[in-house]
Amino acid sequence: MWMVLGRIILSLIIGGRQNIMTTAFEKVTEPVYRVTQKIFPFAKGGWTPALAILLIIAARLALVMIFKPASWR
Repeated sequence: MWMVLGRIILSLIIGGRQNIMTTAFEKVTEPVYRVTQKIFPFAKGGWTPALAILLIIAARLALVMIFKPASWR
């Protein structure tokens, strides 16, 4: 999630220019974007990062609910 947010902020600061940082962020976040675009085929352009963050949050909540700590039971 933090890498997706970092890519968003970096794209706002740097714009369309390519450098080592943007390439690193793209390599890390591109698999998440691909999965998001397969699940939500209508997600194009600016909606992909927002939907990726929502997908990550939903997956984290599902994992917490499935594997509840013993103190929650």
